[in-house]
Amino acid sequence: MNVKLSAVVTIAASVMVGVAGCGGDSQPSTGTSTGSAITTSHPVPTATRTTAAGTPSASVEEPAPGGTSKPESSSAETTPESTSKSESPAAEPAPEGSGHGLCFDVNSALAASSVARLDTPPGGAWVIQGASEDPIAAGCSGVLSWMTVEWPGIHPGTHILFFTGGKYLGTASAKPYAYTTVLGKTRDTVSVQYRWPKPEDALCCPQGGPSTVTFTLNGTTVQANGQFPPN
Repeated sequence: MNVKLSAVVTIAASVMVGVAGCGGDSQPSTGTSTGSAITTSHPVPTATRTTAAGTPSASVEEPAPGGTSKPESSSAETTPESTSKSESPAAEPAPEGSGHGLCFDVNSALAASSVARLDTPPGGAWVIQGASEDPIAAGCSGVLSWMTVEWPGIHPGTHILFFTGGKYLGTASAKPYAYTTVLGKTRDTVSVQYRWPKPEDALCCPQGGPSTVTFTLNGTTVQANGQFPPN
């Protein structure tokens, strides 16, 4: 009886050892992976990364099947410019008598011909003393230009000639005056100061005036406003 019981125990022990031997290659999990990362052939869906601050970063493009990326498409159509650049207006032609970048040039034929129309002065000839300097770049339409001429001498008389649009308009006064000064101008006006000697004054020191006369362009005529010297 004891022999049979011992044999059964021995057989049971052998079975237990055999079962344990079949599972000897498996090890219990330790919670740490030692193998390669798992890869997949499935495309990764398009997503938007979010930074730590919660703001979206660049979008990740979804790869197309076969490992190539899909071409980026755009809903915006390429169209010609909606508005074309406006063409610059044609430059205003420079008037006759212009030159050196000015609407009126004292070296022009217009200046010479205008002086030739004046009565011969006591000194024998008129001498150009100065002129306005209106730039062509600012446009010459509606500009009143001036030029001063004098006869030689200690106390010369002065004529002021006016021009616009390449035309000579005439002199500021019927006769020349001494002690005449152009004070300034705007686009269509010229301001002139006159002085004159009183009967008791020496010619060097006139006490009459000063008086300022403003000449204003009105079309192709000039209107004067102010007091001229007495005759």
